[in-house]
Amino acid sequence: MSLVSAGFLAFVLVTIIIYYLLPGRARSGLLLAASLVFCAFGGVYTVLFVMLSAVTTYLGGRYAKGRTWVCATAVIFNLGLLCAVKFYGVMDLFSARLDMLFGAADGANQFMKYCVPVGMSFYTLQMTGYVLDCYWERTAAEKSFVRYLLFAAYFPYLTSGPMNSYGVLSKELSKAKEAKLTAARLGEGATRILWGFFKKLVIADRCAVIVDAVYADHTTFTGLYTVLGVICFAVQLYADFSGCMDVVCGTSHIFGIELPENFNSPYLAGSIREYWQRWHITLGSWLRDYLFYPLLKSSLFVTIGDRSRRLLGKKQGKKVPVYLGMFVLWFAVGYWHGGVWKYIIGSGLLHCFYIVSGMIAEPLFARIRPALHSDRLPYRVFRVVRTFILVLIGFVFFRSVNVPDAIDLFRAIGRHGMAMSSEGLLSCGLDCGNLIVLCIGTAVLAACDIYKYRPDENEPPRSVLAVLRKGPAVVFWAVFMLILLAVLIFGRYGLGYDAGSFIYARI
Repeated sequence: MSLVSAGFLAFVLVTIIIYYLLPGRARSGLLLAASLVFCAFGGVYTVLFVMLSAVTTYLGGRYAKGRTWVCATAVIFNLGLLCAVKFYGVMDLFSARLDMLFGAADGANQFMKYCVPVGMSFYTLQMTGYVLDCYWERTAAEKSFVRYLLFAAYFPYLTSGPMNSYGVLSKELSKAKEAKLTAARLGEGATRILWGFFKKLVIADRCAVIVDAVYADHTTFTGLYTVLGVICFAVQLYADFSGCMDVVCGTSHIFGIELPENFNSPYLAGSIREYWQRWHITLGSWLRDYLFYPLLKSSLFVTIGDRSRRLLGKKQGKKVPVYLGMFVLWFAVGYWHGGVWKYIIGSGLLHCFYIVSGMIAEPLFARIRPALHSDRLPYRVFRVVRTFILVLIGFVFFRSVNVPDAIDLFRAIGRHGMAMSSEGLLSCGLDCGNLIVLCIGTAVLAACDIYKYRPDENEPPRSVLAVLRKGPAVVFWAVFMLILLAVLIFGRYGLGYDAGSFIYARI
């Protein structure tokens, strides 16, 4: 079930009505039932895969304390299942064999065409994190399987995150029984859901038309056209993914369950390190807490650090395990995104190169930074533009069919194409009216991000919704109606139009 469909809105509306009619103690049961129904909409095998991961990690958490083999078995089993299903097509192969056995048409995959579960990349990491927390005694093991299953399958975040730790989310789930449905709660949640629809249907799906045209034909679309396509993909991905998070967090807010934010004005970051503290925040936190720090504390990396300090000296030697850990971390980030080299390079190793190079060159930067007047606006703008360009290079690999295709696109940027006339822009797939809507929508999104921005990435961003909530009610509801009308009038949907699923829901 797409999160930008009338079916999803109807599903949420019915769930909300029943949720607030029930006594508080029964609400968790309703959310669990709704979550399992939502899983079933994702395909008949989604429920089975979610249940399999939930059972194994629940048992792993219960018995992991003091038992390394139990923790390792649960984690390896679930990560192995993720790799086998999502990255190596094991279920597709099995499906093809069943087709042959029962005489189905070639490539029909009739028997298991719905076997790949939605959101597997997200819920697997979340559940394995729970096992590790129990093993490290960061959180007490949950005794009730029903309560744990709600954490594992909670439908708003199941397909695309944000990722949660059990210690934090269990408290939110417990508070839900005391939530009251007020006009303020409903208005805030609905407004954020609408804002997510606006990002997806008005901005992202329009950008997709240009992106698909440019990335499909590197001969026709060269030079500035290719640059336009690359930038449009950055806008598409951000509007798409952050729009999904708005729908998820807005829905959960209505239930009285607050989820962590996943974005904080990422395209205003002044460095790649800062960018990753503002983009897909919960994934970065998960990998830091469950992969990078444990790796540095492992006996292997401690030994590497000791030997490096003896060979290279204390100052340089202590950096070696950090650099190796960064390599493993960023390889894992790229592999998690898709298990092929275009993701490993574009979302992983390229960013590792950026960050490690910056760490190595930091002494030089520290000497020249005063001469550049780093505290002034022009230098800050330069850093933002530089970082955005570096991110765009990675996005080229991310969006291309494969690595050779990405390299060919880089070559197309250097080739001269048609002049950037209005007629030429129209050849990218959008008419003049849609181009104007896209430009205005993107400008509104950028203005909101600029308002939210705080130089310190650890400081909570300013909330446009909070400002509206504190103002006159008539202003709040006027903005709500404005967004609603924008979605209804300018959203790309209707007869013959199939809204693409959220990009990260397919990872």
